[in-house]
Amino acid sequence: MGERIPGRSVESVIEQTDLSLLLDTSTEPMNATPNDSKKRIEQLKHLQAWETQTARLLGGWQPAVRLWEAKHAIGLHLWRDLQTAGELRTRLWELRVSRPDGSAVVESVLPAIKILACAQQDFEFIAGLYLGAKKALAEAYRAYLEETHATWDVPSIDILRRAAVIKETKIEWAEAYLAQVATSDERRHIVERWANYAVEVITAAGGVCGEDERSAELPPPGYGCLLPFGECKRDDRFKVQLQGYDRPPIDDDEAHTLWQFVSYTIEMQAAETLASVLWEGEGMDWEFYYDVARHCYDECRHSKMGEERVRELGHEIFEIPQFTGNYAWRQLYDPMRRYGMLTYIIEQDSFALKHETYKNYVKIGDTTSAEAIMYDIIDETMHVRLGAEMGAGID
Repeated sequence: MGERIPGRSVESVIEQTDLSLLLDTSTEPMNATPNDSKKRIEQLKHLQAWETQTARLLGGWQPAVRLWEAKHAIGLHLWRDLQTAGELRTRLWELRVSRPDGSAVVESVLPAIKILACAQQDFEFIAGLYLGAKKALAEAYRAYLEETHATWDVPSIDILRRAAVIKETKIEWAEAYLAQVATSDERRHIVERWANYAVEVITAAGGVCGEDERSAELPPPGYGCLLPFGECKRDDRFKVQLQGYDRPPIDDDEAHTLWQFVSYTIEMQAAETLASVLWEGEGMDWEFYYDVARHCYDECRHSKMGEERVRELGHEIFEIPQFTGNYAWRQLYDPMRRYGMLTYIIEQDSFALKHETYKNYVKIGDTTSAEAIMYDIIDETMHVRLGAEMGAGID
């Protein structure tokens, strides 16, 4: 369990993808007819709903995924999913769909999503979501590209070609993750069984394009939904404690800098709280899901920033016990109150410390730490604004 995932990361795969592959329109589909436009619109509506709802489901499970590197990857994935959903949503507006994320389509997708939520182990869940749902989405995008008209539907082609490439890199990541964590015959059997079952559920629901919709199958005997999770998980490399650390004096440069960036690694708890809100906040406006997903990924980045800086300071994060109590107590509150506390209270109150330490890093010539803190301040300013806007909307 302690080994890093082999091969390229999803981030590197996406970054190194030749943009010409995403924008190439040299292959002209020949099967489209003028009567296909309504069918295409219905397909896009369902694909948009599946992207949104699978991102929410991924958020629900993120706190229970044990492998540290996988938690970071999932933070990126769920934001990418909602970026794709946003592009599909914009395209549907262009196609004169007044409610691109209408309740009828969402309600047709949710039964299958709630069955996929019933996995009992983190690697089992990843197998079903990635090798089942995400693979079905990638295949649907490729099929759409083959069938639609190469001239009439160019804006959709641009979106779906990019979406297919991103989905395929996520499947590649999942396969590497599963090869790392499902190392016993029993685990490999569970992976294969749940991935196959996920395909059956999606097929029974009419597929990700909403064709021939029927009732999704019930979960297998003995399976029930574990969501939401009351505690966040860490892999075996970590020691876990429920209490945090006392702040050293700011004039103790070495100790204070290490304390601050260890604290940043612990911001994974904020990502996990936001991921849980993404799942538990059912029935919210689509923009809420996008904002929470972006915020979740930002907190994963802050945690990664802390990890990188701790390593630059000569330490590894596995040497230092992880504090997980903040996630646990926040889960005692309803998701909207949880979101408000995190943004408008906890993050709002953190600015004084961050500005103080930024100025001190500039004073002592530690430009690396100062720049890291400034990026965090920029992100958190946006997060507080989002929390305030949500609170105003609820009032």
